[in-house]
Amino acid sequence: MTKVRAPISIDTALARIAGQVDGGWEAMAVHVGYQPRTVRAWGDADRDEHISLRAAILLDVLFQQHGGTGAPLYEAHGDMVTAAQAIAFADKLELQRETIAFMQENTDAETALLELSLPDAGPAEEARAQREMLQVRQKADEILTRLGRHPP
Repeated sequence: MTKVRAPISIDTALARIAGQVDGGWEAMAVHVGYQPRTVRAWGDADRDEHISLRAAILLDVLFQQHGGTGAPLYEAHGDMVTAAQAIAFADKLELQRETIAFMQENTDAETALLELSLPDAGPAEEARAQREMLQVRQKADEILTRLGRHPP
């Protein structure tokens, strides 16, 4: 039975290296001093044995020595850390996005208020300033609600 593998995985990185290196899995195993079945097993997330940092570095360099561009294992680890961070800090990232949107709304309101303060400003500028200020208030209320406070 074929296992479904995540696109960001050690298995994918190892397969990329095996496809680039002359001799594939066998050459990789010889290069790091392990049996080919062990090197293949490093890509199986369900197995207890995992690739060592030393072996990962050796295999990334071997990949490059055979004309490969990049460092598949290094990149896979980085992508896996980024994915884990996105899960762990999703609420912080969402707050960051909301803060940026609030800042933009606030900037728009500041601009509208400055335009309203000009000598030749009229009803259109006042309407725009009011609209922009209400949008700032709405965005502020959304953030307050998200933070667990109910707006006044």
